[in-house]
Amino acid sequence: MTGPRPAGRPWTPGEEARLRELMVAGVKVGLIAKKLNRSSGAVYARINSFKKPDRGFAFSSQRRSLPSERLAHAKSQQAEPDA
Repeated sequence: MTGPRPAGRPWTPGEEARLRELMVAGVKVGLIAKKLNRSSGAVYARINSFKKPDRGFAFSSQRRSLPSERLAHAKSQQAEPDA
């Protein structure tokens, strides 16, 4: 077989809600998979998809500094005497 494997059945909003409830309750992934009639891999993949930002939100609005800017800032903090 070439190419990616076909995806499993789609997650329903009800299944996602139940998954979140079980995660918050501290239920282990293996038991969650049995309760939702899914594989452990499918549960792990869905949990990881919750952590990812939306595709439309490609860049953070917060400006990130360059390493050289952070180094210059750290050196300036060391040079200032404590009050």
